[in-house]
Amino acid sequence: MNYDHMEDCFATLTDKVAYAIENSDLNELFKKLDAIQGPVLVCGVGGSSVVASFLAKVLREKRHILANFIYPRDLNYMDLTPYKSVIAVSYSGRNIGVDVLSETSLEKYLFTGNAREGFGNILYKMPKEESYVSISATLVPICLLFLYYRFDPVLLEKILSSEINESSSSSAYEVMSGYETSTAAMILESSIIEGTLGTCIIHDKYNFCHGRINLSRISDSDLIFLKTDSELDEMLLKNLKSHFTNIICIDTPYQDVITADLHQTVKAMKLVRNIARSKNIDISDMKELPDNDLFYRYAGKM
Repeated sequence: MNYDHMEDCFATLTDKVAYAIENSDLNELFKKLDAIQGPVLVCGVGGSSVVASFLAKVLREKRHILANFIYPRDLNYMDLTPYKSVIAVSYSGRNIGVDVLSETSLEKYLFTGNAREGFGNILYKMPKEESYVSISATLVPICLLFLYYRFDPVLLEKILSSEINESSSSSAYEVMSGYETSTAAMILESSIIEGTLGTCIIHDKYNFCHGRINLSRISDSDLIFLKTDSELDEMLLKNLKSHFTNIICIDTPYQDVITADLHQTVKAMKLVRNIARSKNIDISDMKELPDNDLFYRYAGKM
């Protein structure tokens, strides 16, 4: 497969979001999201897991319904009795992560760029992009979900133009996060690992306080701190300087939990770009391992 270049993917991101807004039937998309009944499970894999997690958060914060993110395989093992509906997130709509929904008795929805029979299709449009690490395929639907939560295209454009100057040459990363920054943390972890930029661990900020500092005894990681204005954040940053040589802070001026998470997610993805640049790695055009396609196209029982 011929992949697009990373720099082209980032350079055209704003245009792709604008295309999706102009060519998607947003009224219909919003109407279908309004009709979702909770409790609801939202599932996705790879880059779509980031979108699924954000969608679950948007439904909780806007609709005030119980909405939980899961991975598709979880549907085979968990008790689904408490739930009314399930949403699969997949741009293609064609993988076993979507197929597994067919085996449930829940109301089934698909947030996708390609409609599929047997589902309540929640459709959007975006230009095609061939990228190993999902850039537009992750950020475009997240932006559309933000407009569902808060229809403010001017603010969205401002957020998309956000930049970050920091970079890193480390091969190990620890991300300090929490509910309010969960989407940004997921996109960092997914992109750093899939893009072969290094290993990555996500810490919940308060859970970190209960013994996880011991990892610094054996690991020389860079810390990526998704910063808010909490007292806990201030305490952690003050005291972690002696444990991490390099701390990269991703902050935000926004207080609303969805707006702030989107802003930090955009900056997190651009930090990934900066790290890839410093290592001369094109995360869009990876040199894949022979078994990658074997795993990716697995279509058996999960």
